[in-house]
Amino acid sequence: MLIGDLTTRSLATALKGLEAQQQSHQQNIANVETPGYLARRSSFESSLRRAVELGRPETTQVDHSTSTDPTRIDGNNVNLANELTGLAENALKQQLVTEALNAQYRLIRTAVSR
Repeated sequence: MLIGDLTTRSLATALKGLEAQQQSHQQNIANVETPGYLARRSSFESSLRRAVELGRPETTQVDHSTSTDPTRIDGNNVNLANELTGLAENALKQQLVTEALNAQYRLIRTAVSR
């Protein structure tokens, strides 16, 4: 196993996608009271899946879009409860991916030290 193996590269790419999603949630929360603001969404999972199947996770694209959820009277469609839930879910995914990367590095460290 090398540091640049498919699993490690895929996990590192997943962290970048999760960072983009986190930023979208944070931006939405920051604009919850901004009239006319439409929530932003970021997604990368489908692209990552296809890229991993091709053995090239680094080609993953993060898709950014605007939410089509209904708006309030002020034209804003940010749902604070949904954003906070999404942010918490994202944090758990980041933690999981980080732990998986750490496990990969522990395996490498063990292999090198023998």
